[in-house]
Amino acid sequence: MCTCIDFKTKDHYFGRNLDLEYRFGEKVIITPRNYRFELKNGSAICTKYAMIGMASIRDNYPLYAEAANERGLSMAGLYFPKRKRSLICAPMN
Repeated sequence: MCTCIDFKTKDHYFGRNLDLEYRFGEKVIITPRNYRFELKNGSAICTKYAMIGMASIRDNYPLYAEAANERGLSMAGLYFPKRKRSLICAPMN
């Protein structure tokens, strides 16, 4: 089971653990500002802010398990083995 913590003071702290018994090729990935993501349907989107997180790369595309952008928006894909869905922690300032 995964755990997420979001702690707000004058600064913002975000963290999580990754309780998995297997690896998925994850590593630290940085996506720069204005990065163009080519989507499988032929369209594209561009990031406005840079982000950093843990991801695996598939077909030159980062699959983030968790990440935060430079403005403080954070996300985590949490795994709860006895639940049917994952929850997302995302602070909105």
